[in-house]
Amino acid sequence: MAIERRPGFEHLVGRSSAEQHAANIDGGENRYFLAEDAAGAPLAYAILQGIGHANGLVYLKRIAVASPGQGLGKRFLLALIRAAFEESGAAKFWLDAFVSNGRARHVYAACGLSEDGILREHYPLPDGSRADLVVMSILRREWLARQDA
Repeated sequence: MAIERRPGFEHLVGRSSAEQHAANIDGGENRYFLAEDAAGAPLAYAILQGIGHANGLVYLKRIAVASPGQGLGKRFLLALIRAAFEESGAAKFWLDAFVSNGRARHVYAACGLSEDGILREHYPLPDGSRADLVVMSILRREWLARQDA
């Protein structure tokens, strides 16, 4: 997934090796989503975990957009949330994000997610430092209320 490896994304988006992605795709826990342009070039991708799981919790493991700031991320995220609630009957859609990624946090809030808390120094970065993560979520009833509005 070349999108996650773009320069400057290392403090915005988690990264996995090609082998990890291959194992994730072949395994049953992860479901990959891809947004493409008319020519088939990737514009964004996401990984969801827990779709169809009995606990009803769908986790957005990763979302990455090739060209942030053009509105695709918000539209893509709304489609992912819809898939989680409509296709799997999820009770909750949740994610964690780098606290420093203000753009993503703004989009998540605009899509109805609330900040649930901070995981301090939770994520190891390639340079050896650690980053704080914010946990955000939207409950099924909150999502349904937004659909009725």
